[in-house]
Amino acid sequence: MIRRTLLAVSVLCVSGIVSAQNVPTIAGEVKQNYARTKELIMRAAAKMPDDAYSFRATPDVRTFAQLIAHVSEAQAIVCGGVVGQPTRIDSTRTAKSDVIGELAKSFAVCDRAYDAITDSNLSQIGGAGFMGGTLTGRLYATLIHDNEMYGTMVVYLRLKGIVPPSSEGRGR
Repeated sequence: MIRRTLLAVSVLCVSGIVSAQNVPTIAGEVKQNYARTKELIMRAAAKMPDDAYSFRATPDVRTFAQLIAHVSEAQAIVCGGVVGQPTRIDSTRTAKSDVIGELAKSFAVCDRAYDAITDSNLSQIGGAGFMGGTLTGRLYATLIHDNEMYGTMVVYLRLKGIVPPSSEGRGR
């Protein structure tokens, strides 16, 4: 009886340790969300054909190339500010390979910004004006913006008959 009780207690203790190791952290969740959003945006940019980079969903909105450039500029500003490394993006590019190159450059800066966060520095204050606030707030603002822009990219892709990355495998 004592052996069974000790075994049961041991199992519970070990399972408690294992489940405690799986508890998400705020920094970990921020980084995970960033990685997913980055992947979706890069895949969406790659899926759009070269000749459709000049496509506008309606006459009064950005071209697909301008939409990607907008994402790149916003990331370079915010993430560059977080890491103290201002980054210039050439938003005049229109060719797919050039636009994706600028996007990759902005993601490289954001990679450094998101890699720099830890659970101990998430509430660190920085920036100024509308670009100021906690490290968490500034990076989540970029994530929110990126997700809004990904949603817009989805519309452009669908108008071209392309299944967006987030819907792959689920039909049209």
